[in-house]
Amino acid sequence: MSKGFEADQYQLLDFGKGRKLEQFGQRIIDRPSPPAGSAEKRAPALWQQADLKFDRTEGLKGKWRLLKPEPDVEFGSNGESYPGWAIDYRKHFSLHLKLSPVGHLGVFAEQADNWHWIMNQVRRIQKGQSDPVKVLNLFAYTGGSTLAAAVAGAHVTHVDSAGNIINRARENAELSGLQDARIRWIQEDALLFCQRELKRGNQYQGIILDPPSYGHGPRNQIWKIGKHLLPLLELCGALTKTRRGFILLTNHSSDFSSADLEASFADAIFGSCAAGARASRMTLTAQTGARLDAGCVVRFP
Repeated sequence: MSKGFEADQYQLLDFGKGRKLEQFGQRIIDRPSPPAGSAEKRAPALWQQADLKFDRTEGLKGKWRLLKPEPDVEFGSNGESYPGWAIDYRKHFSLHLKLSPVGHLGVFAEQADNWHWIMNQVRRIQKGQSDPVKVLNLFAYTGGSTLAAAVAGAHVTHVDSAGNIINRARENAELSGLQDARIRWIQEDALLFCQRELKRGNQYQGIILDPPSYGHGPRNQIWKIGKHLLPLLELCGALTKTRRGFILLTNHSSDFSSADLEASFADAIFGSCAAGARASRMTLTAQTGARLDAGCVVRFP
């Protein structure tokens, strides 16, 4: 059973022709979606209800358009002044959304099932011990997984390379009433941070990572998933060696198939491809009943 967003907070309405139509609270957004490239739109009339549309113009960057007049709203030349708004994840926490130059809003809805799983894992481990569960969240973005772990009672180390994104994650914690939760906010390159944590002798019971295909650290360190993912997973194995409770890896890169990712994960973490890691596809189910692929997830246990 899906533990995604409640329908009044988020819905995938339709997708096709390389785009997806989503409802975030009271706003309907039309954005590019490469996995929807070969699909046909099933509900053409719904697309006329869109409030905002994003079109790519150069690489990942593009332009926002306001499709319906909002007299009291200053839109600016590309939506930079458009007011943010918030959605809730099943009354556990809230996320503040705003328009970005690359078409992102501050949430990846396919992660919602993983948030439910993270909360269950933290609570499962906590039942067997008195000290709080220690969780490391790498490439932590605006903090959905961090807040899921914190809500369940974990001590969370939140690592991201972008200071402005960490600020948004902290805002989400405050918006959710979790400003006093036990969260450590770290701006650092994920690989370097894990190397240093291992040298410091620190251990974690849970690790969450959602690496991009390509990125930069705060001091312009280069991240390439094909080159750096396996060394990072080996570090995650070492950082959970003494009290390993759970590890969650999500991936949106075409560099790895689900089977390859599962085998690489198991080999790097456990030294054996026969270990109990399980890969599956993440999907979003549209209001029409069609399913849109949203990447791969590998979970242990």
